Amino acid sequence: MKNDLFYSAKKAVKFWWVSILIGLLALALGIWFIFTPLTTLVALAIVFAAAFLVSGIFEIIFAISNKNVLKGWGWTLASGIIDLMFGLILIAMPIDVLTLLLAYFVGFWVMFQSIWAIGTSAELQRNSVKGWGWLMALAILGVIMSFIFIMSPVFATGFIVALVSISFISYGCFRIYLGCKLKSLHNEMEKYEKDLND
Repeated sequence: MKNDLFYSAKKAVKFWWVSILIGLLALALGIWFIFTPLTTLVALAIVFAAAFLVSGIFEIIFAISNKNVLKGWGWTLASGIIDLMFGLILIAMPIDVLTLLLAYFVGFWVMFQSIWAIGTSAELQRNSVKGWGWLMALAILGVIMSFIFIMSPVFATGFIVALVSISFISYGCFRIYLGCKLKSLHNEMEKYEKDLND
């Protein structure tokens, strides 16, 4: 049993270099995003359009299939319909217009989701669920951020690109570090196996 565990663990860390490759790719993309904000915005606009579409379809399916279980299923259904509409509108737009309007769409989407979150938090409070206040605070913060996005699209687009860049760079650093740790674990296992066979 112990040997089986050892060999399965050894097999798991055998490809430690894959994590480093993924990390380097994510790091390179994060840096590239910083230096090519317009290309990043175009790519993000396409991703957002697809995400709205898929998210809307799944939310509608979830709301309808749980209408007998969830009390406020209508909110989820409305959220799904709005996401689906946003997705269809975004996909129908020319890419240059889509890039310009991305900040507004994200702002209005964040606003609607935050209002939905305020309603959900109030529902949790009515049902005496602990921690509802934190959810309410985050929802109100979302409403404030949505107004900033709508009032200042230049700030919003810069913020979106910066956030995506930082996320990719952070993830890249994590995967490289993880790969290095897996490599040392792999080396230790190799040494242990060699000592076992001697």
